[in-house]
Amino acid sequence: MAHPMIQSIIDFSAGAIGGTACVMSGQPFDTTKVKMQTFPSLYRSFSQCFLDTCRSGGVRALYKGTAPALAANIIENAVLFFSYGRCQDAVRLVCALDKGAELRSVKTHALSGLLWAATSFK
Repeated sequence: MAHPMIQSIIDFSAGAIGGTACVMSGQPFDTTKVKMQTFPSLYRSFSQCFLDTCRSGGVRALYKGTAPALAANIIENAVLFFSYGRCQDAVRLVCALDKGAELRSVKTHALSGLLWAATSFK
């Protein structure tokens, strides 16, 4: 296993990358949904709204308002991944496992998740 500081950076980075991927893949659908909710009489279907948005403003129009969603999701996922990794370290310590030991049992994963949920700020 990597040095604890390196592992923390890896966990944090993985969360940030995951948050970015989540927003970038879901933002066009969110933009379309919001337009349909805001202007219910303007669009007959999701596909019509999606295509009209692309025609009028190009693909970039589907990504309007992405910056706040990116900021929130990157920070949230980075902190969540980081803190879950630290909870796994705590479970290794309590269960007297080696620092680099992989958590193999369902019980250790459940305990890590329970500890993470108990200490989570959500």
